[in-house]
Amino acid sequence: MGFSVHGSKKREVDAQKHLKRLHKIVPWIENPLQGADPQHLVFHQRHEANTLELFFDLFFVANLATFTAHHSITDSDSLYAYIGFFAILWCSWFQITLHDVRFARDSIFERICKVAQFIAFVGLALVGSKFQPNHKKTKDDDPTKDNNTNFRILCYVLVLSRALLTLQYIVVLISTIVAKYKKLYLPLIINIIIYLGATVVFVAMTPAFKENATGHGRIYVVWYIVMLIESFGSIAISCCWTMLSFKKTHIVERMGLLTLIVIGEGAIGVTKTISKMMGKYGLDPSGCFLVICIILVLVFVWMLYFDNSPHGHYGTIRQQIWSVLHFPLHLAIVGLVEGSQQIALARYVSLQMLKIDKAFWTYCVKDHLDGQDLATALMEKIEYYQLDKKVDSEKYMPFIEEKLDFIANATGICSAKNTASFQQTYSAWSYAYPEGVVNLLVDTTSALYQSLGVELPESEALKNLTATEIMFHAWRVIYIYYWSSLTMLILCSLIFMILIRKNKSDFFDWISIIIRALMLGLSACLVAVVANENALYTLISSPVVLPLCLIIIFLILIFDRVSAVFANHRLKKSGAPYANEDEEHGHEEHDHHDELSHHDMDKEATVHIAETSPLTASTAYERPHSIGGMTHMPPALYSPPVEHAPPMFNSNGYAPVQNHG
Repeated sequence: MGFSVHGSKKREVDAQKHLKRLHKIVPWIENPLQGADPQHLVFHQRHEANTLELFFDLFFVANLATFTAHHSITDSDSLYAYIGFFAILWCSWFQITLHDVRFARDSIFERICKVAQFIAFVGLALVGSKFQPNHKKTKDDDPTKDNNTNFRILCYVLVLSRALLTLQYIVVLISTIVAKYKKLYLPLIINIIIYLGATVVFVAMTPAFKENATGHGRIYVVWYIVMLIESFGSIAISCCWTMLSFKKTHIVERMGLLTLIVIGEGAIGVTKTISKMMGKYGLDPSGCFLVICIILVLVFVWMLYFDNSPHGHYGTIRQQIWSVLHFPLHLAIVGLVEGSQQIALARYVSLQMLKIDKAFWTYCVKDHLDGQDLATALMEKIEYYQLDKKVDSEKYMPFIEEKLDFIANATGICSAKNTASFQQTYSAWSYAYPEGVVNLLVDTTSALYQSLGVELPESEALKNLTATEIMFHAWRVIYIYYWSSLTMLILCSLIFMILIRKNKSDFFDWISIIIRALMLGLSACLVAVVANENALYTLISSPVVLPLCLIIIFLILIFDRVSAVFANHRLKKSGAPYANEDEEHGHEEHDHHDELSHHDMDKEATVHIAETSPLTASTAYERPHSIGGMTHMPPALYSPPVEHAPPMFNSNGYAPVQNHG
């Protein structure tokens, strides 16, 4: 006897309470051909990324976060090292993803492969912490910072990754041979040759990085040549043999998720930046403004990408190009978000420099303090920054104390007679202070800069410069790659707008391309400011750099919105038929299809749309793949009769498997 809110009405689930359930058992290995689409002759394993793929992406972001934490981009060498490691990381992820979206099905074999890939990416994290390809080993080098050991480990990791890909493609080839899919033999064999060749090359490179080798003749360039061949080889194969294309895969979602992860790395950086700037001294108005600017940069970049992500299928070859172009896009996003943090820190240091300069001017020029009184006042000002609390800045304290002792034992440094001759001639400070005071200012600023966790470059060219001069040089490099990253981001966005367009061009298309072209030119012009050193340092120490970046991206977004509103208004007013893309579910094959408005459309036009829509064409034959349950699929606008389904085998030897359960 019990109480029921719904009376005697039985729940649907109660009808099966007396039955025992059949447990899901993961198979040892799955045939990748079970995911073949028999109508479009392409591989289509699932509509969206599964949890194993998302798990794998976590190792990518962990690598990126670890490498970014250990490598501040402060000179050309560190910039090249960052780009080089990011290229290795991204290309390894890309090659694995190209296989997974077409052939990977949940099985014990696939899970074992993923574990091996996890191990490879953990190995990349080990390499990334000390990745310095331009560093030349000398006898004075710390043996724990041996680049050759790092490079050997990297070769082992790449060998493991490519050997595993070779094995996975061999499994696919065996499946096609058993099923007699003759048209797939050659492209799969070429894929296997590419990855097997890459494995052999990486093995052959290992002896070049012997323990005691002092030079390797830049042989590491071979890594990038091989990865370039891998990427373009895989894309070329998928273009020539469309059966291996990404047409009905979830590649759009995978690229979107990785883009989100790369932007998310910037969010991690924001939390570190706010801690560096205001963790010790509390809230600061200028610091809050800079942090808000960085957050808005992240949001605007997210809007710029996801507001214009592809909807449905827009061309096989164009989709391949779109996928590859995510490398410069992701590199640009990383450079932009990392550069935003460095620009904010540069602005923060500039403000603190001005505060210290103002205090020194007050004590010396205005109050004319001398001897011990001047040294005590200066020390109290320096103690506010707690430079002795940080390992990076603590090493400067003996030099600072030495300069303070010199000032305490000197007389007449800031007398009215001496200060009357001070002029605004020194490039770094407001006044030409006496040498002892200037040296103290330089050491204090250097300690302050390094207390923020910024690594100063150690290249031979900067060996004889002071820390402050190195800091100004680092700012120059930061400024260049910051605006270069924004330029590349806008260029990729412009190309994407051209690639993903599948309807007749309208007012929005023209305006979106024109505004991106204009902003592209403006950001390129801002890079040219480096030609004028005084203008460069004035600009980078001012608060306008981050807001200027925000304005450029905001203008693109606002023009996109206004032009879209105008184009929609004009289209609806015309009464012509139009396609309405689903804004909430823009990923291809994501259990939704584009909604179409058939205002006065004739039957022939309706049939044509349904036949050419990649999101509805296969619903008559193929059941949806889902994780953990059935997935609802909306009915197709038009489906061909089932009795006219293509035969299992045809004369050309290609016979995709139909999923019957």
